[in-house]
Amino acid sequence: MTRELNRLNDVFFKYLLGDAKKKSLTLSFINGILNRTGNDLFTDLEFLDKEMTPITEAGKVSVLDIRARMNDGSQVNIEVQVCKDPDMARRSLYYWARMYGGALHKGAPYRNLMPAISINLMDFNAFEQYTTCHHSYHVRNDETHDILIGDLEMHFIELEKIRIGDIRKLRKSEQWIAYFSHQCSDEQREVLAMSEPAIKEAMNCEMHFTQDEKLRRKYEIQEKARRDYISMMYNIEKGREEGLEEGRKKGLEEGRQKGLKEGRQKGLEEGRKEGREKGLKEGQDQERRRIVLSMLQTGFPYETISQITNIPVEEIAAIAQSQARPIKE
Repeated sequence: MTRELNRLNDVFFKYLLGDAKKKSLTLSFINGILNRTGNDLFTDLEFLDKEMTPITEAGKVSVLDIRARMNDGSQVNIEVQVCKDPDMARRSLYYWARMYGGALHKGAPYRNLMPAISINLMDFNAFEQYTTCHHSYHVRNDETHDILIGDLEMHFIELEKIRIGDIRKLRKSEQWIAYFSHQCSDEQREVLAMSEPAIKEAMNCEMHFTQDEKLRRKYEIQEKARRDYISMMYNIEKGREEGLEEGRKKGLEEGRQKGLKEGRQKGLEEGRKEGREKGLKEGQDQERRRIVLSMLQTGFPYETISQITNIPVEEIAAIAQSQARPIKE
């Protein structure tokens, strides 16, 4: 298989694990990640939210979810995250809660609630305190560590942290983590395929995927959107830092000038404080405007810009209209 394939690309991931025709692969992945064996194995599933599509023609980056109801009534949500989110844990718990509570119909008793399991594949490190790559969470007693109720189960997988070693000795969960990780070479995947039929089937799917021109085009659109998004977020953060530094320097200079005029001791102290605050605000305002303009020119909608930057939609619209050629949403 071609080495440059990004197996976390929404289009490919949905093709591989979100297709009812290939649900045996999805079952293998879920059972493997959850370390289910014997009588605990999930034997069937039904995909939910089938109308969801991973990309739009505009090439906007999305977060991909694959949701399924298992044969015992449990719900499993698989999510792929390629861009670092500082609120990953809260966000995941929020969506887990929606999945868990959303399955209970109005007026139905709480005993009808079924377990909800979230699996988060992350192409970044979110838990600096851990050196392992797979972290699972339940609701436990602080003293005895007994599980209160097994309905909550959350898994976070940091793909960058896997240490493959002898690939022939990997457990089932580690085999799937290795398959999706950039740390794994094509040669190592070939070894995996020899011992795990599901991995072999996945690699056969790769060949069919890359030979489909329509799928390949959607894949490339999503890859471009992902690269643009990562670049934009980097520029936003860099611009924010540069803007704060510029504002600080300007504030110090204005404070110094005012302090010299009003008095050596008192004037310098007050001037520095006032100038620093004024300079910081001006620098921040200039940077906010620059970031908004950059995102508008990239084609991001007002609402998306507002969500990323916390700048009100009204202010974004005003900046767009202030240009010599107003930028339309």
